[in-house]
Amino acid sequence: MAKTKSRPRGLGKSAAASTAEAEDSGSARFNPIARTEGDKEGSENAAAVATSLSSAEATAKSSDLEMADPQNEETASLAIKGDTGDEMEELRQTYEAAQKQFAENGTQEYLRGTIHECDRMVRNCGQDVYPSSEFNFIYASALHDYSLFGAELEELDGFVDIALDHIGHAADLIDKAKDAEWLWKYYILAGKVHLQKADSLHEKQEKAKSKKQFDKLSKEIELELEQAANCYEPGFKGVPEGAEKHTVGSDMKTIEKVPLKPHEMIHAASTVALHADRFDDYERRTKWNAWAMKILEAVKADAPTSVEVFQGLATCLHSIVGWWADQEDDEDEDGGEDSEDDEEQTGDEYSLPIYSTERGRFSLEALDSIQKAVELAREQDKLTSDLLTLAAECHLNLVNIAKTDDAAAKQSKAAIALIKEAMATFPDQSLEERYAELLSEMDEIQQSTE
Repeated sequence: MAKTKSRPRGLGKSAAASTAEAEDSGSARFNPIARTEGDKEGSENAAAVATSLSSAEATAKSSDLEMADPQNEETASLAIKGDTGDEMEELRQTYEAAQKQFAENGTQEYLRGTIHECDRMVRNCGQDVYPSSEFNFIYASALHDYSLFGAELEELDGFVDIALDHIGHAADLIDKAKDAEWLWKYYILAGKVHLQKADSLHEKQEKAKSKKQFDKLSKEIELELEQAANCYEPGFKGVPEGAEKHTVGSDMKTIEKVPLKPHEMIHAASTVALHADRFDDYERRTKWNAWAMKILEAVKADAPTSVEVFQGLATCLHSIVGWWADQEDDEDEDGGEDSEDDEEQTGDEYSLPIYSTERGRFSLEALDSIQKAVELAREQDKLTSDLLTLAAECHLNLVNIAKTDDAAAKQSKAAIALIKEAMATFPDQSLEERYAELLSEMDEIQQSTE
């Protein structure tokens, strides 16, 4: 039986493990942050960004500057330095206004103002660390928000490292009883910033000049994932019922309000799954995909019609199947001979032994999940090329393990139809380039079996 040689990876992975439990609530102080030895370069980046922030002539360059919000008359102006005499209350109001302003019109004046006010408060406090857990949380949160949309690419590492520093300062100062109201926000923020750091380390890993350096960065990336997981789980547990947040809509233009908890859980799972797929070793790949699937399953219990959940589950399963496919490719390159199991077999395809293996089971489960995602997306008008191509690749997973020509032909036909639908519905030159050779090869195979 002829099989396809190409195994394109899922585009959906960019859209979705055992971790340490949080300390008991009786502990007044805690510190889940453990920085790595590789922080020297990051600290230098952070210092450069801090200098830039301190000297920049931005919107809020002095503590008594009033900033206007042209989009909302009710919050038309806000004095960073008000008349309350309570610096923390004024900072809190400034950051809340910054979040509101960005959600409403995408502008960042208040975010920059928040960062500059934090910088001023640190300089004036007479200490190396401002002695307030909430202050350090707000500073880290504003830096994180700004790094996502306002920071130049070359400054990004510096913003992340400064944010991590203030995450650590906040952790040292937190009192669980006193800070209980916003503690869940701290945990979720810490998780996000650690994942940002993992992204930064991955960029460095792609430029690694030796296997030793590559492996060292892999360990550092996993440490950041561990830290993120340790923070996310108690954070998710603490989100108040009914909490919402503003986010960019599926049309990438409008702003919509969504339930906060499932949104953050799906984001965390998707990002961790992306990192999981980058690991070449089986243990790490399965460990972090398992963590992501655990989070997604928890969301599915409350949101059984979420397209993102089913897409995320399919992505994780597809990633693990991909690891097994890569091992088969390596064996083929080493000149391994075909086993008797690869010979044409008759009978019920899906009762054959291959479908009892992890690769077989996960191939079927991935297809079930992505088919559900596509079905829901069609109903909810959320169909994307990522969904269609991931569905095609899940069919290809089954082509690659099929033991009968009929089963392979059926899965190939479905994959071709989905890829062609993606190209027709979402015209994109990169899609055509990615799948042109595969479509040509599969068309030839299909014609030869007719």
